[in-house]
Amino acid sequence: MFEAALKVGVAVVKAACGIWIGNPLAESAATTVTDIVREKVTGKREQRRLERRFAEIEESIAERMLGYLDHEFRGLAENEREAAVLAVADTFERAGLTDRTLFEQDLDPLYLERYLRAKVPRATRDLSAVAVALYDRVLPESCAYVMATLTTLPRFQAGAFTELLRRERLVLDHLEELLDRIPREEVRAGRERDAEAAFLTAYRRKAAERWDVLELFGTEAGTRRYPLSTAYLSLRVAGEWREEDPFDHEPLFPTGDLRVEQVLARHRRTFLRGPAGSGKTTLLRWVGVRAGQGDFPDPMSSWNGLVPFLVPLREYVGAPLPEPADLVRHTGRHLADQAPEGWATEVLSRGLGVVLVDGVDELPGGEREAARRWLQGLIADFPDCRYVVTTRPGAASETWLETDGFVNAELQPLTDEDVRSFVHHWHEAVRGEVAEEAERALLARYETELTRKVLGRGHLRSIASTPLLCALSCALHRDRHTSLPRDRMEVYEAALTMLLKERDHQRGVPGVDLSRRELVLLLQELARWLIVNGSSDAPIATARRQIARALASMHHIAEEPEEVFGHLLVRSGLLQSPAVDRVSFLHRTFEEYLAAKAFVEEDSLPLLVRHAHDDQWHEVLVMAAGHASPAQREELVAGLLERADRVKSHRDRLLLAAFACLETSPQLARRLREEVEEKVRSILPPRTKEHVHALTLVGESVLPLLAEAPPKNARQAAKVIDTASLIGGPESIPIIERALPFRGYGVFLAAQNAWKRGASKELAKAILKDTVKNYNYAFTIQARHLDIAIDHLKQDVNHYFIEGIEGDSIDPISHIDKLSTLFLGTPPGRHWKNVDLSPLQELDQIQQFSTSQSVTTSKIFHLKNNPLKIIQLNRPDLIEDIDTLSQFDELNNLSLIDSLPAPPLSNLLTNKGLHLSLRNQQAATNLRHLNSIPNQINSLGLTDLPNLEEIEDLASQQSLTRFCYYGDINQSINLAPLKELPLLEVLQISQDIIKTHQAAATITSMDSIKFFQVIHGSEIARLPSWILDMPNLNTLSVHGTGPVDLRELTGAKNLKIEISMLKHRPVIGSEKIGSGSRVVYEHFPPAVSRKSRRGRTRPTDR
Repeated sequence: MFEAALKVGVAVVKAACGIWIGNPLAESAATTVTDIVREKVTGKREQRRLERRFAEIEESIAERMLGYLDHEFRGLAENEREAAVLAVADTFERAGLTDRTLFEQDLDPLYLERYLRAKVPRATRDLSAVAVALYDRVLPESCAYVMATLTTLPRFQAGAFTELLRRERLVLDHLEELLDRIPREEVRAGRERDAEAAFLTAYRRKAAERWDVLELFGTEAGTRRYPLSTAYLSLRVAGEWREEDPFDHEPLFPTGDLRVEQVLARHRRTFLRGPAGSGKTTLLRWVGVRAGQGDFPDPMSSWNGLVPFLVPLREYVGAPLPEPADLVRHTGRHLADQAPEGWATEVLSRGLGVVLVDGVDELPGGEREAARRWLQGLIADFPDCRYVVTTRPGAASETWLETDGFVNAELQPLTDEDVRSFVHHWHEAVRGEVAEEAERALLARYETELTRKVLGRGHLRSIASTPLLCALSCALHRDRHTSLPRDRMEVYEAALTMLLKERDHQRGVPGVDLSRRELVLLLQELARWLIVNGSSDAPIATARRQIARALASMHHIAEEPEEVFGHLLVRSGLLQSPAVDRVSFLHRTFEEYLAAKAFVEEDSLPLLVRHAHDDQWHEVLVMAAGHASPAQREELVAGLLERADRVKSHRDRLLLAAFACLETSPQLARRLREEVEEKVRSILPPRTKEHVHALTLVGESVLPLLAEAPPKNARQAAKVIDTASLIGGPESIPIIERALPFRGYGVFLAAQNAWKRGASKELAKAILKDTVKNYNYAFTIQARHLDIAIDHLKQDVNHYFIEGIEGDSIDPISHIDKLSTLFLGTPPGRHWKNVDLSPLQELDQIQQFSTSQSVTTSKIFHLKNNPLKIIQLNRPDLIEDIDTLSQFDELNNLSLIDSLPAPPLSNLLTNKGLHLSLRNQQAATNLRHLNSIPNQINSLGLTDLPNLEEIEDLASQQSLTRFCYYGDINQSINLAPLKELPLLEVLQISQDIIKTHQAAATITSMDSIKFFQVIHGSEIARLPSWILDMPNLNTLSVHGTGPVDLRELTGAKNLKIEISMLKHRPVIGSEKIGSGSRVVYEHFPPAVSRKSRRGRTRPTDR
């Protein structure tokens, strides 16, 4: 069987080589990989080495094929399997790869498979029906192997075989990794291959392959691919959210900045805003790759099974936005032609799509409202899909999509920990492509040195604030042998020099002979055209014309425009072809930098001033100030101030633009700088996130202005704390401290984020005691910062969220005598295993103890001296002394995460009237474990039990008065057993469940329900009319953050409708409810204990 599989391996490698070199050398069946090598490489030694390397790849694929056959088709006879596999090898040999389309960059496995079938239509004529079915599985698998092999090879150009020899071991290792990650098609015994399932597999494979590329500037990116899926850095986001337990039990969970994966996991629709280079597009590509591979890690594991659709809005400037069928094209243009009719619509209708809309800011201002309407149409037609939309902040406010159920998330600057992680990821990715030990050792030294420099020098730390700038710093540090620029204008200039340096001459590659200055002039012209026309990319024909116009005045260049444009596209390192017929800059920041340079050189300063209010021109304007001469800079800034005085509608934005120019201006007349600062004082303190962003770009010189402009309310106080903490430094601390007395949830969030950004003894003294004491929220303290925080946490504070990672200790906690609530958690993607709880054995007032899903402990007896009432435990099956639970006489609330304890619950729980919560129980298919504790539970919560099949065993809990069921759940589960619970008065259900007819029929037949809560997150809550048929309902609660639609409850009588209001959210139809009904808006003032909060009743004619 191995010989047959090896023939497939040989055919796969031959096909990949033919496509790789872009030449149909594989047309003849007699041609071998050895022939290809000997034609392209002259040295005998190099020929033999390459032949051995390709033979290893062939054998690796053969072994993979055998594993696939053994796993999926073990039951088939050996001769049937061998016949099918040999037929696949024969198909490759007989087809001949002669179609020019095969050699284009957008090739996908399905196109290759259909090409092979068309070329050899009778390949299976001599096979049995069973062998034909196997052939139909092995052929697409082999085509996927061709694409994986092709992906591991360096870009084919002169020197490619030398590069391959230099990285021979790495190529094979990377191929193994890629083959491991190939999405598999589900094989169902006894069923023919389903066309839609086959297409879905091909689509997933193309998505995983197309977007799994990370650009690492300055690392010979033209010849190597760096996998995004392994080099991705988790990003932090800020927003007005919090973790609220729908069961209304303490504690309130950690607040402040979250990792973006946490936000995506919790919300069906996310509006992601971030400045240039903050990682927005990279994040969407990462989501696309993970969805394609179906391997989202926690906390996004519930997204596995979704189908990604990436929509780059830059491609729709001046064009109609895509219909559902058009969404496939962005993953693979050939796939769009091969999709079964209505496939994308069907996927979206079933709620299986994740629509990734990239770059609202890349549309001209006049087209953005049409884009919103298009998005609203998609949501109306496909409400159950996930949506992630990105933009730069200036293009759309944080409320732009609020009424459509989107949660707003703001990408944050990199923290010190983020920088450390990013620098490590970058160097690790490069090390993975380097075979020489000396170079690997040098990279390790560079990593250590760069981390020390960036975190230890203020000006370098301010540069490394975004993933783009951090990546460029890494590349420049390596390229310039540890020398680094001092500001971001120098970073971009040095990056251009690095990317445009004449590598082709160093390698002896023939081509167009352009100087660096000539290259820059040509690229400037293209960048200028893109900015003026409001585009991020252009048709290749249009780009060629711009280059031709520029060449008309460049008399030293003799080559034809076509040849020059091809050189720029392939060899400049700055251009890319996002689609077959379009061209764009590798990153929009380079486009803006070069366009700014062009505008300054042609003295188009009035043009810049005229467009200064347009967010698409903001970065161009700021960089133009850096490029300009002193006289030009004065003209530019003075023009902005004059226009701000004249055009009142844009005054704030124009003043902030003038202020932002100070960041890139190495020199500016003192009188003009003072005039800018004086006018900016009039719009301080900052009132919006855009203000905060503009001010932080300028840096430390903002702090004296902030010190002179104290906040007047809590909203301003939060923005002042954000601005000061993002700038950092000793001068920021008094500003933060002065803003803290303003009470409000936003102020608490800002204080929490300030601590996460720059924990220090000085900051602890300024904010910790008062902030933690005055709010009824658990303040998050990192375990590694407990030593510097503990002196300010001892008195009058009793609840904490401690965030740790492997190796951290909670020893200092033993000094907090009054500790009553302790929650242990981790940053996203990290774990804290076997936490030692012995420091808690000296304490005796803890009433609540919780571990998050990423924290485990092996012993809990250290807590036995405490009057515990509420306990949450992750992985209770790993706790050696879990029977200690029976010793907590006051226990009334128990949450179990990820597993159930080994002993039966009857051995652990003796108290009556318990609240029991089961969370993320992937293995749970039923509730039989409740039978051992009959009638002990008054309240039961089920969260994220996706494999739960039935709830029949609820009958053992006749005492149940409250039932909550939400999260990642089985929507089709039968709720009828709830009717057997005579005391059930409170029912809390996720909105997805109540959409089913079965749920409606069950709930309306229950006359015991008095309180009904709908849990809906950030999406729109649409309350169905059948709620009015619930016979004894007196209170309807709507729990979430998205808009609320009450229109179907028109005429409701004697009904109290409670709507949770963390922040303002639209409520539609409240004026139409009937007599005796009222809407109560439950606000949550952070300074007030949850036990004493009161809702405010609004009149029904509001």
